[in-house]
Amino acid sequence: MTYEELREEVRSANLVLVGLGENLQGDKTSFYQALAGLLERKDYFIVSLSENRKELEAAGLLPEQITVPLSEEEGQESWDRYLRWLSFTLNQKLCILELGVGFDHPKIIRFPFEKTCYFNQKSRYIRIHRNFPQLSAEIAGRGVSIQEDPTVFLTVKQ
Repeated sequence: MTYEELREEVRSANLVLVGLGENLQGDKTSFYQALAGLLERKDYFIVSLSENRKELEAAGLLPEQITVPLSEEEGQESWDRYLRWLSFTLNQKLCILELGVGFDHPKIIRFPFEKTCYFNQKSRYIRIHRNFPQLSAEIAGRGVSIQEDPTVFLTVKQ
């Protein structure tokens, strides 16, 4: 998949679910700005495993559409907002972007996102990870795995 094909997947989706993992490296400021550009004028929600809320907001991403469940500052409120948003994705054209998510906390993003894709037959799954890009057999037909660093893929390829 090329960057342009990724942009088209996002553009054609009604909703975009983004998982930001613990394995993001490199120029995160440019990466967050590129992500904000990709999500511009889209209904999205971001689940992040990093303490990066301020950086995401600085890039122009909306605070009410971000949850950082591992943060001590994050309350249950942002997680509940996410679950409410997620409940409206079933039977919608959903693009699921999983960026740099490894196996440190698979119960927060990796496994639940795959389950969401499995149940939503209108969804597309795009996993970008340098070491673990594989998709489960249940969603492989509706997914794309890219073995590359997500920060490079989104910032250098634009």
